[in-house]
Amino acid sequence: MPTEGLLDGKKILVVGASSGLGAAFAKAAVSQGALVTVSARREDRLEDLVTEMGSGFAVPGDATLPDDATRVAGLAAELMGGIDLMFYVAGYGVLQPIGETDPDVWTDVYRVNVLGANLAASAALDHMDRDGICAFMSSRTVGDTNALFGSYSASKAALDQCIRTWRVEHPDRRFIRVVMGNSQPTEFANQMGVELLGDALEAWQGQAIPSAMTEADDVGMLLARSFAAVLSHPEIDSSELKIDAREA
Repeated sequence: MPTEGLLDGKKILVVGASSGLGAAFAKAAVSQGALVTVSARREDRLEDLVTEMGSGFAVPGDATLPDDATRVAGLAAELMGGIDLMFYVAGYGVLQPIGETDPDVWTDVYRVNVLGANLAASAALDHMDRDGICAFMSSRTVGDTNALFGSYSASKAALDQCIRTWRVEHPDRRFIRVVMGNSQPTEFANQMGVELLGDALEAWQGQAIPSAMTEADDVGMLLARSFAAVLSHPEIDSSELKIDAREA
C-alpha cells in the first residue's frame, strides 16, 4: 500500500503509463502518496501496473481519439475526485531517413506525439482548477537533430510549440515541458526499428550526441519529487524541466 509522502492526496492522471517512463513515474507517484489513474491502450498492462502499485485506477483508452481522451479524463476525475496533474508520457518514433520517411509514419508519429498530447490536455483542463498542471514529455532530440530520426524530433518540436501556445492562450494555467534525454529500460527502442539502429547510433556518435542513459525508475522518482514541489507552490510557474544522464 502507498505511504504518505510529498504527493500525499494529489490526484494524478498519467497518459501513456503501460510501460517505461510512464509506468516508472506512476509507481513513484504512488510511493509518494498520490492517488493515480493510469491510461494507455493496453488494458492488461494497466491492470498489472495497478496491482503492482497496490493502489490507483486503470482507465484504458486511445488518447489520439477525441472521444477516448474526453472519456479517460472524465472517468479519472470521477474516480479520484478531480485532477491535480495530467502527465502525457506517450511517445512514438521510427528510424527512417527523412527523405524516405513513409507518409504513414509521419501521420502516426504526429498523431501520438502531438495530437494525443493536445487532446489529453484539453480534456484534463475541464477537471482541473488553476493550481493544476498539464505536463508533457518532450525530447532532447529537438535540439540535437538526430540523423534518421527527423519525423520524431520534428513532432516533438511541434509539441513544444503547442505547449507555448497553451501558455499564451491559458495564462491562468500551468504547463510544464519535460525535456527527456536517453533512458532505460523502456519499450521505445522496440518501436524504432532495429534495421537502422546501428546506422543511427553511428551517425549520432558522429554528431557527438551524448549516449549516456538514465535509469527509468530514477527518472520516475525525480519527476514525482519535482512535480510535488511545483504543486506545493501554486503561485510559482515552473515551466520547464530538463533530465539527462551525466556523462562518465
